[in-house]
Amino acid sequence: MSVRISLARLPLENLRRRPFRTASLITVVAILSVAFFGGSMLAMNLNKGLTSMEERLGADLMVVPQATESKAEALLTDGTPNTFYFTNDIESKVAKADGIAQITSQTYISSLAAACCAEKLQIIGFDPKTDFVIEPWVASQYDGTLADGEMVAGANVNVSTDGTIELYGRSWPVVAQLASTGTSLDNSVFVNKATVPQMVAASAKVARQVMPQEYASKAVSSVLIKVQDGYDAHTVANNIARIDPQLSSVGFVYPGGVTASTKTSLNTMLSYMLVFVAVLWVMGLIVMLAVFASSVNERKKEFASLRIMGATRGMLTSIVIRESLVTGLAGGLIGVAIASLIVFPFSGYIGKQMQLPYLQIGIGMSLCLALVALAFAVITAVLASLFVVIRIGRPETYLTLREGE
Repeated sequence: MSVRISLARLPLENLRRRPFRTASLITVVAILSVAFFGGSMLAMNLNKGLTSMEERLGADLMVVPQATESKAEALLTDGTPNTFYFTNDIESKVAKADGIAQITSQTYISSLAAACCAEKLQIIGFDPKTDFVIEPWVASQYDGTLADGEMVAGANVNVSTDGTIELYGRSWPVVAQLASTGTSLDNSVFVNKATVPQMVAASAKVARQVMPQEYASKAVSSVLIKVQDGYDAHTVANNIARIDPQLSSVGFVYPGGVTASTKTSLNTMLSYMLVFVAVLWVMGLIVMLAVFASSVNERKKEFASLRIMGATRGMLTSIVIRESLVTGLAGGLIGVAIASLIVFPFSGYIGKQMQLPYLQIGIGMSLCLALVALAFAVITAVLASLFVVIRIGRPETYLTLREGE
């Protein structure tokens, strides 16, 4: 019993009856889609992470203990938690320098491996009354006053069902959890300055004390400064170093410079990624052209027979274009699916390995990017098929049939 195949079904039947050629085309398009969608997702996530880091820095200048600049810079990006501090009243001395508009201090403590997390936490003590870096961010999620012994948790910190975190053998109540930033702040907890001595006392009961108890109430890890209009951060740093001999050896970190350095690294990575995607696209297009070109000879009789049965050149062109649309759409869907299975579940791991601010874009933007990737796949397949379309339009039916004899 013969099966009648309509002109509408013919492209699908052609693809089904040539499984190797069809699979080859779909595979090439899928690889291109993985590179395009996956690379674009990584680029947009890194860019969003960098933007988030810029928004969270807040300060123009950080004053830190001597030889701890690298540790402080790591806190701004994605470094290992650290404990370092001044042992004297540094903030009041720094505040006397010219060019300071706002000033506040923070204390950094690296916790032991905690039950809430796979890694150690960074504990950050701040003064809600003077802070201009963390407090506005906290206020967006929590409008209350952070009491002694209470915590605000970063986005990656696992808070227990009873709303607490266990640190140093003690449960600490969590009053709010912050939105993700794509930086190491997501693995931090925030407490007020009065809670720091409690942390130090608790650490002494379960392990090595994080700092001597006599320093617990006055330890300052960094002094954060917003400079006045008309001053730059380096000028203010020089002013600080000159006002007191004890300040001549302190370290300075410039968050704007850290951001600029991170942006340079990001731009370099994105440039290499763009070149890779472009080269891969050209290679893929060449492979697809070769596959379509090789199909011209084997399909001469098929096209000639269709012409003899009344098919116009436009109809033949339509068949080839629809075949390419199907292969492009199938390859695009497979490529986007594979890239999604890599990028979304392993987002945190990817960000950690890159050691750059990394923040996942929203669902809406991801869907738009997926649609663009599908359009890219379809257009690429159609471009490759134009070679066959041009060849169809050149010879006459009789000559084409004679070539295949």
